[in-house]
Amino acid sequence: MTVPKPTKLRSFFASAIAWDAFLALLTLVPAVVFTALFFPGRANVDIGNQYAQATGDIPFSDWHPPVMSAVWRVLISITGAAGSLFVLQVVILALACWALGVIVHRWGAPRWVSLLGPAIMATPWVVSQMTTMWKDTQMAVAMLLAVVLLIITRFVPKTWLLWIPALVLLVYAFGLRKNAIFAIVPIAVYIGYLLVKRLRGSRRFAKFGGGAGARFAARRGIATAVASLLVLVVLGAGLKATDAAIASQEDVQATGQISQIFLDDVMFSVPNGDLQDSDAPAELKDKISTARDKCLEKGEIWDAYWNCYGKGETGEPFSPIAHQEELKDLWLTEVITHPIRYAKYRAAVFSFYFFSSVVEYWPAEWHGAAEDVGIEQGDAKADYIVKPYVEDFALDTFPMLFKPWFWTLLAGLLLVFAYRARTRETTSVGARVMKTAGTRTFWPEITMLSTSALFYVFGYFPIVPSNHFRYTFWPALAVTTALLFVLAMWRSRKDSVPVDRTTTSAPGETP
Repeated sequence: MTVPKPTKLRSFFASAIAWDAFLALLTLVPAVVFTALFFPGRANVDIGNQYAQATGDIPFSDWHPPVMSAVWRVLISITGAAGSLFVLQVVILALACWALGVIVHRWGAPRWVSLLGPAIMATPWVVSQMTTMWKDTQMAVAMLLAVVLLIITRFVPKTWLLWIPALVLLVYAFGLRKNAIFAIVPIAVYIGYLLVKRLRGSRRFAKFGGGAGARFAARRGIATAVASLLVLVVLGAGLKATDAAIASQEDVQATGQISQIFLDDVMFSVPNGDLQDSDAPAELKDKISTARDKCLEKGEIWDAYWNCYGKGETGEPFSPIAHQEELKDLWLTEVITHPIRYAKYRAAVFSFYFFSSVVEYWPAEWHGAAEDVGIEQGDAKADYIVKPYVEDFALDTFPMLFKPWFWTLLAGLLLVFAYRARTRETTSVGARVMKTAGTRTFWPEITMLSTSALFYVFGYFPIVPSNHFRYTFWPALAVTTALLFVLAMWRSRKDSVPVDRTTTSAPGETP
């Protein structure tokens, strides 16, 4: 019996390229629908302030990241639309999720697993933050796309040019939130790992690093550490250059926003007796003491600038606090000199953040701050479609999905998985090495994403002002992506075959 030959059309639909196109369509359709529903994007008072800067209605200031206002201004000048930043936000996420699906499919995972790449866009914890143009959301999607581009360079030969847009995205993320450095450090180590891995294929590096296994591992570790530091230097230089470029075009007003942190620490960790005995101006001490009583009556020991201090010197939002130098001196003399009471206060605030959450969804009824600066209301049906999914289903049924402790726990478990995967990656049997087919192991990516999530969460210990879920969005997105790689490895493990590293290289690897 003869077997009919497959037609060209059937062969095309069975090809990887056709599946890539299908994943693109699967990503594009919900992205377009989501954009249409929420355009021009939800905004709170922070975002409204940045929009006013972008349109030139108010001067630039460093209270919020100038880079976001600058990018928004460029987008508005090109498109004339206030929602252009929102569209960019959705496009970045869509590109990252589509590429994730392509990566896991091309690397051997079943097609149904690759569908989970685009599905990341539909998870309730992602949908909840993508409606609003938070700087936190911008930071998270920028880092995700940067990570995806870097992963491509590990698996696909001759794609090192993708490091350039990846570094640009990381600089943008760093500019959006300075505490992004906690999340970026593991990514920089991953880039260092990629650089050393690439150099390892060169004869010059092989000659330098050859020798005993332990000695080679030590040298490789040192080389990775040095490369990682160089990456961090490049990112820092890129941020400085970006800030300088913006400052050359705009008079960016210094506001000393870090004074908010000093204010909280002084107000809630320094006893009133010690405060009154200090050398600070009487006006500052009295205002702190009075404001503390107001906050305590509300049951709040955080975010005093907004909750009880009366904002800045003018009483207007984002105005600088008076007596900033004296407040800093108070922090240096009365806060850090008493580490136990400082740690107790910070532990109290961090616990509040770590085990609870608010503002999981920004409803249309909170449109006042956006309306004040001229950002139009989106589709009235959006809340009826999306809010029940995020709040009534996900938040009410699975509240842990919006809590930092949950994503921290998952990140820790993923690190254990990655460590065990690494130890299984190579088991020497004489001259042969048992290795997952096609390097179908994502332990470096899982390690990097999980560590980035953990660093970012615990990096909030000295600075977290509240328990908004937006502060946990990057850890949630990073861990979700790592879980996709875990599933891809698990479903591909049955295809593992022994590969003789003396004669064969895995795709994208150097023998």
